[in-house]
Parts: sequence; structure tokens; C-alpha cells
Amino acid sequence: MSSDKKSSASLIILLLVFALIAGVSWFFFSKQKGDVTGDVAKTKQEIIDQLSNATEQDSHTGHDHGHGDHNDAHGTTATSSANNEQVGIKGTVHKLNPPAIYGRRAVGNPNAPVQIQEFFSLTCNHCADFHKGTYQDIKKNLIDTGKVYFIYEEFPLNGPALYGSMIARCLPEERYAGFIDILFRTQDQWAFGGDFKSALLQNAKLAGMSEAEFDTCFNNKDLQKAVAVNIKDASEAWKVNSTPSFVVNNGERIIYGSKPYESFERLVQQLMDAEKPSATTEPATDTVYE
Repeated sequence: MSSDKKSSASLIILLLVFALIAGVSWFFFSKQKGDVTGDVAKTKQEIIDQLSNATEQDSHTGHDHGHGDHNDAHGTTATSSANNEQVGIKGTVHKLNPPAIYGRRAVGNPNAPVQIQEFFSLTCNHCADFHKGTYQDIKKNLIDTGKVYFIYEEFPLNGPALYGSMIARCLPEERYAGFIDILFRTQDQWAFGGDFKSALLQNAKLAGMSEAEFDTCFNNKDLQKAVAVNIKDASEAWKVNSTPSFVVNNGERIIYGSKPYESFERLVQQLMDAEKPSATTEPATDTVYE
């Protein structure tokens, strides 16, 4: 065989090897990348199994996938300075009751005129950015002033996020928000450092949880099922399948993907204005003739 033919044969073999490697890599990457909630027909147990089986590998592969991609598919309006611009989209109003073991974790006045449910994953980098930035302004200007009741809704997209959510739920209610804040601020250290369970345990201990309590919570199958219920219900009710997503007033408005503070402020004001009674003309007084 001539040297040219040998070179061509070697090149073909090399290309086939690269193609095989690329195909195998794509298969495993796409398996990890797939959004565990994209198919709402999945059973609760299938969701739990997919999350649980992802624990070790996901701690090494980087951040969650599927954040914010829902925006364009749902036609979310681009933000601008116009006060009358619609923020988010109109959804179907549903009032979902969380499983008893799951409870509710929220901040603000439950009777506030606007309710915002944030669906987030603890290993979602966009969610972390939101909590370190936009959320701080929402807390100061909208929650603390009585305009917004803000409800936390974990929507874990991989194993570390699932177990982080469970540990947060097992803490006393008054420690929940602070623990979530710590996990978002130290996301790279605990979620992607290689051994997420040990790092999560250390954070839990700092929050006052004993190692025995941690192990009990970590292995709580009923709590896992409650997380799956929350995922499936939100997916079916509001088409939530990416993080962060924000369901406002039980679906009156839905925001897929992170938005700047000004968008939330404008939406809250729009909803509050819509609730105000329209001005009515005072009835004329009877004329008195003497």
C-alpha cells in the first residue's frame, strides 16, 4: 500500500474514532443536561429516581442547565422603562396546596396584595445571581413594605439541589431563609467542590442541625416524594420547567427566567393598581326647596 493510501486510511480511522468518542460524550452529557421536569407526564417516583441517581455525577459537572430558556418559548415581553408594559405572561390561575410534610416557607405579610412564588434550584447559577442581587431589592422595597408575600418553592434540577432543598426544609422555619441565602452565596464551594454531601453537612451544622438529624433528613423518602409532588404540580399548573421561574398571584402572571428589579417593581404596581376600586361619581344630594 502506498504511503498516500496509508495516510488516507489512518485519517479515516482517526475520524471514526473521534466520531465515536463525540457520540458517546454527547449521549452522557445530554443525559445529565436534560431537565428533569421537562416531561410533565413523568410519575413522581420517576422524578425522584432521576434526581437521586444524579447525586455524585452532578456534583462534578457544573451548574444546572435549563435556566431561563423558557422565556422566548412563552413570549415573555422584553423589559423597558415603560410603566404600562406587561411584565411576564398571563397564566392559568391555580391555587396549589403544598404537601403536609413540605409545609410553606415564605417571608413577608401573608395578606400582602401581591404573592410571588419563586421556583428555584439551589445549583442554578442564575438563581444564585438573583438572590444575591435582585432579591435583596425586592426584600427591602416590596416585601418589607408589605406589598409582596414571597414564597420559596424549591425546584431541584439535580441531586445536590434536591438534598440541599430537603435539608433546608428540615431546619426550623425561622432558619430557612438564612440557610438558603448561605447556600446560594457559597454555591461553588458546597455544590461543585467534589463532595457536596460533606459540604452540605458542614453548612447544616452551622445552622444548628446535628449530624444525626442531617442523616435522618437526607434519607427521608417521604420528603423526597413531597419535592417530586411540588415539581410535578407546578409543571402541570404553570408550565414551570426551568429555573428561576416566578408565579405571581397563583398564575395571574408568570415570569420565566430572571428579570431586573425594575420589572418586579413595575409588575407589583400594576397588580396593585388593578385591585384598586374604580373611582365613582358621588351621588347628587337632593335639592331642598323652602
